Amino acid sequence: MAMDRIDQTVTRGTTEVWTLRNGGDMTHNFHVHDVQFRVLDVDGKRPERALRGRKDTVAVPTGSTVRIALRFDGPPDPDIPYMYHCHLLSHEDLGMMGQFVVVEKGRRAGAVPDHAGH
Repeated sequence: MAMDRIDQTVTRGTTEVWTLRNGGDMTHNFHVHDVQFRVLDVDGKRPERALRGRKDTVAVPTGSTVRIALRFDGPPDPDIPYMYHCHLLSHEDLGMMGQFVVVEKGRRAGAVPDHAGH
């Protein structure tokens, strides 16, 4: 995690499919800010009933792959990123996070404002 870095740029009004793979030794609770998503499948199978509604966090078990569909309809701003991260406090403390910006079609990511003093 670097507060001055933008890891992904997404276009407002689009839907993306993200593949989450857990090659670690424990379940990771993956969370995305500013968007709700739908779980498409877990290890290639239809998700259990509890995972079929809209989510902002999904548990990704050890050794599993989860595919999610995200619709980016939130307000666009090329300079102000949203985060995605594991919702385990120890992982957040280690900086296991990324940032994305939502932009209008044809626009590029901007520059993250200085976070001095935060």
